[in-house]
Amino acid sequence: MSSPPSISVVIPAYNARAFIGEAIESVQAQDMANLQIIVVDDGSTDGTAEQVAGEHPGVELVRKENGGAATARNAGIARAEGELIAFLDADDLWLPGKLSAQRHHLETHPETGLVCTRFARWEQHEDGSYPPLDTLIADAKAIPETELDDDLSGWVYHKLLLDCHVWTSTVMLRRSALEHIGTFDETLRLGQDYDFWLRASRITPIHTLRRPMALYRQHPSSATVRGASVNYGAKILTRAVKQWGCSSPNGESVPVRQVRKRIAGIHFDLGYRRYGNADYRLAAKDFAASLRQSPWQPRTWLYWVISSLLIVAPRRSAPTRSHS
Repeated sequence: MSSPPSISVVIPAYNARAFIGEAIESVQAQDMANLQIIVVDDGSTDGTAEQVAGEHPGVELVRKENGGAATARNAGIARAEGELIAFLDADDLWLPGKLSAQRHHLETHPETGLVCTRFARWEQHEDGSYPPLDTLIADAKAIPETELDDDLSGWVYHKLLLDCHVWTSTVMLRRSALEHIGTFDETLRLGQDYDFWLRASRITPIHTLRRPMALYRQHPSSATVRGASVNYGAKILTRAVKQWGCSSPNGESVPVRQVRKRIAGIHFDLGYRRYGNADYRLAAKDFAASLRQSPWQPRTWLYWVISSLLIVAPRRSAPTRSHS
């Protein structure tokens, strides 16, 4: 009988045929034996599942109806057998040594249940191609793989309120921690990972390794570029503050006004995007929500007034925007 896998890797995929092969290969290239690789096809229509089944027979393929990234990750977690679980989005890549560095860190730091790493953005050239990995790998190796980022490690809930420095494709966590954190919130179409890290930061210290060990692929069809009709970021932050306040379990905290200012900024940014798309009713709603969090914003007041007037004005092209 084969021994159980030491690490389970969960890869949710939706219409990722162009990228899924490279993602899987970056996992298989890790200096780790006995990995369980689970690809959850979330109702793709571009042949993603067929490509995985045909070209990567050693990968466990789970097919399900489309339900969003949270449902796909939860389906992968349900199949995971390893004591350690790592996540990788289907359009991203891992750099060499990621899994071994994180496993070593968890073995030598029993006080933490989750370790992530820094990451690098992988930008497209004008022709749509991506730069070779050699330079990126060389730059990453200039940083010792065991070096901890002290500013982003420890009880970091209060820091996560101001900036989500944890990125899904860099995370490894213990199964024992997952049992306390719970699964991803399937009611959140976006931001379910942010919600998960906030909940995790309430029950365990989170450590961040300084070396970038994953590449965040930038492309026009990603979910973060497409956006959403619901302001999930503001919803998640507001819910967290209502439940836990602005202090980490060890007592460290950030001022409430800073958190309110961040929530206000999230509302303004989405309102501005909606304003540019001539969706004045939703834009006015977000500008108003921004002002409730932080009322001393002359620019926000201006956009709220204009959006409110344009709701009832005759339909015309959107006025010229200025966003400094």
